[in-house]
This record gives sequence, C-alpha cells and structure tokens, in this order.
Amino acid sequence: MVLSDLFTSLMQILFRPWILLPMIIILLVSGAISITNSWALEGPLNDFVLYYDTIPNDNLLGVMLANYPLEIASMLVFGFILSIIGIIGMISVSRMIKGDGFIDAINDSVGDWKKAGALTIVLWLYFIIFGFAFSTAFALSSINEIISLIFVTIFLVSALVVLVKVAFIFPALIGREPKKAIQETWKFTDKKFWGTVALIISASFISLVGLVIISQIGVIVGGIFDVLLSIIGEAFGTTYFIAALTNYFYAKRK
Repeated sequence: MVLSDLFTSLMQILFRPWILLPMIIILLVSGAISITNSWALEGPLNDFVLYYDTIPNDNLLGVMLANYPLEIASMLVFGFILSIIGIIGMISVSRMIKGDGFIDAINDSVGDWKKAGALTIVLWLYFIIFGFAFSTAFALSSINEIISLIFVTIFLVSALVVLVKVAFIFPALIGREPKKAIQETWKFTDKKFWGTVALIISASFISLVGLVIISQIGVIVGGIFDVLLSIIGEAFGTTYFIAALTNYFYAKRK
C-alpha cells in the first residue's frame, strides 16, 4: 500500500533523524561550491538581463559562449560535480532507509561515484533532449501553433512517462550497474505505473508541506535558526521523497 510506505518513511525520519545527515551535508557542500563559483555567474547573468532584448533569440547562446567561454565551462564543470554529489547523497539515503549505518552508507555510496557519474551523464542527456524538443516546439510555433502544441503535448507526456518509469533509480542502483538499475526500475513499474504516480504525487506533497513547515518555524524563531531550519527543511523534503520511493520499491519487490 502506498499509504503504509508513506507513513513508514515519515516514522523512519522522525525516530531516526540522522537519516537527514546525507542531504544536509550535500546541501552544505553544494552551497560552498556554489559560492566559490559565483564569480562565473555574475558577468553572464548581468549581460543576459541587460542585453536580452537586443540579442536575437537564435544567436543568444552563441553570443554568451563567445563572450564567456571560461565562465560557462566552469559552470558546466561545477554543475556536473554537484550532480554527482547529489546522486551520491540520494543513494546514501536509500542505503540508510534499508538499514545501513550513516558511515557505511556514505562510504559505500562514495565508492559508487562512477555509477553516479554515469547516471549524471544520462540525466544531463535527457534534459538536453528535453530542452532541444522545447526549442523545436518554439520554432514550430512561428509556423503553425497547432502543430507546436501537439508536439509539446506528445513530448511532455512521453517525458513524464519516462520519469515515472525510472523513479526508483536510486534504490535500484544499490548493488547494480546503472544500465541494470534502469532496466530494473523500468520493469518494476510495468505493473505498478499508476501506483508509482500516486506515490510520487503524495510523497511530493508531504515533502513540500514538511519543507514549508520547518522553514517557516525558522523564520518565526529567527536568527541562526532561520538558516539552520531552512537547510533542515530542504533536507527533509528530499530525504522523505527518496525514503518513500525506497520503501515502496523494496516492499513491492518481495
């Protein structure tokens, strides 16, 4: 049952709050990396805001690459590193939900950095294709809006179906290579597609509610608690979502 997995996940976090630690660490590391790379964002963002209306849309990327090659390359490299770190954190959460201790979960997940890198490449390719499709739809809109709308609708539905089919990739990666993990989660959702959809919607809602409540408590209390509870709130949102997926995946595979 989806409800039992949602409830179990919440109880695990409430009674074992150290499950939040991987995502808290990831948020802190990501924040530190983002700060060190903030110099790369300043120039491109300022020019984008100031000169957006004067640059033709079909030449915007070319102009940015010509003027800020080092900054854009830096952002891509740091973005790739942050993606790998994030995936390692999510695999760590899945391991802790399965019962591993904090140290073992972190060590084993860091040891899977090659898997995380391979999955990052797959995810980036997915979003590049996603962006290309929308660019194509935008171009088609100038020719025929109905064709553009049909194209966007078909692609959006296809993209959402793919996301549901690979929703359990993080727990599935434990003990498997990326290709086998994708095959496993794809096969797993064959007969559980709508149950997975219900789980994703419910877990997302609970994650968002928990994040907002924890963050708002920090705002009310103020001071250093504003920052601390904001981080904990974000960590709760991601951790709970991964926990719900992990519990559902392993419960239904038995």
